[in-house]
Amino acid sequence: MTIFGEVLRMLHYQREGSGEVVVLIHGFLGGIQIFEQIFEPLTKHFDVIAIDLPGHGKSEVPEEEYTMYRYAEDVLEVLTYEKVEKAYWIGHSMGGYITLAALEKQYTNIEKAVLLYSSDAPDTAEAIEKRTKQQQEIQAHGAGAFVEGIIHNFLAPDAEAEDILFAKEVAHDAKEEGLITALGAMKSRPDQRELVDSIETSILVIEGEQDKAVTPIETSNPNVTKVFTNTGHLGMIEDSQTVVREILQFLKD
Repeated sequence: MTIFGEVLRMLHYQREGSGEVVVLIHGFLGGIQIFEQIFEPLTKHFDVIAIDLPGHGKSEVPEEEYTMYRYAEDVLEVLTYEKVEKAYWIGHSMGGYITLAALEKQYTNIEKAVLLYSSDAPDTAEAIEKRTKQQQEIQAHGAGAFVEGIIHNFLAPDAEAEDILFAKEVAHDAKEEGLITALGAMKSRPDQRELVDSIETSILVIEGEQDKAVTPIETSNPNVTKVFTNTGHLGMIEDSQTVVREILQFLKD
């Protein structure tokens, strides 16, 4: 059975499958759809909840400024509504920042976490300046032109044309205010490198060998496992089979 739900008429989410709960949290320019190729395979083993973050997909636009902690609280709100007390969290890119925020604050019982093409480092001064310009660009010219100009940076240079088109389609569902809010939250996100170095929760990091969008996670923490895909920033589209295999192996171990 597939459940489509909304919390406080703002957050849209999809729930399907049975067993232990897996939460899918997308990144900037994403949405539930970005997980399309890994969602169904995961539902064969788990009870999967995928959430459209505010201003993305079918979720309403946020009415205030956001931080990674505020996004994490939104995810927790969905889990509370669905009576989920413990879960595995899988966060892509910004969704990984949100997952780390939840782990830091111990908002809920996260049994294991997967960081897909994400980072534990904060924005550099250069990155903050770039995001500010992107916010201004979206305000001046709209989200459509912004998406067309940036989405190719998220995939490997040799990515399939259909993968690029799919990523664009998902990104175009985001609202201008949602993107501007997300850019602001990413600019202010905390440095989580110390957390990753010391955390006792098991974490799987999946990184793309051709991913230029994020700073790689570097840690000697034995609780953190790192694997690579020969992809850009959207490996769950570019090489979904490898991503699913690594996730299942990690969560079932």
